[in-house]
Amino acid sequence: MKTLALSGGDLVLGSGGLQMLDGPAKIRQDIALCLGEEYGLDPYHSGWGSVLKKYLGMPITSDTPMLVQAEVNRVLQQYITNQQQRLDAASLNNQQHTITTSEIIRTVNSVDVTVLYDTVSVLINLTTMAGQTMTISRTVS
Repeated sequence: MKTLALSGGDLVLGSGGLQMLDGPAKIRQDIALCLGEEYGLDPYHSGWGSVLKKYLGMPITSDTPMLVQAEVNRVLQQYITNQQQRLDAASLNNQQHTITTSEIIRTVNSVDVTVLYDTVSVLINLTTMAGQTMTISRTVS
């Protein structure tokens, strides 16, 4: 399933119109956007976004990296669950699904977080159902 390409919050023009993303590039953009957007701000997707910005400027304790990692895991699990629901709905309605195997997350291999007073950095490594391994990097500041 294709999505519009964004750069710095703006649509990206390609040859012949707006640039589209699919496969690993779509997953990378979707997850990075979700981690950077404040949780609950999208009126059409109330569960979209993350609470990573709440950790900015807060005192860092030994629990902070674990809490950030738990939030990233929540976002990833929500994304995977959404993918599965879309596949199930297409199957139940006898429709062909629009998600390709290169757009379905098979495994989350690692989630590494770094927390400084004004910056939360996340590095995610995952594998798609097509066997492609990819890295997603997101910094929230």
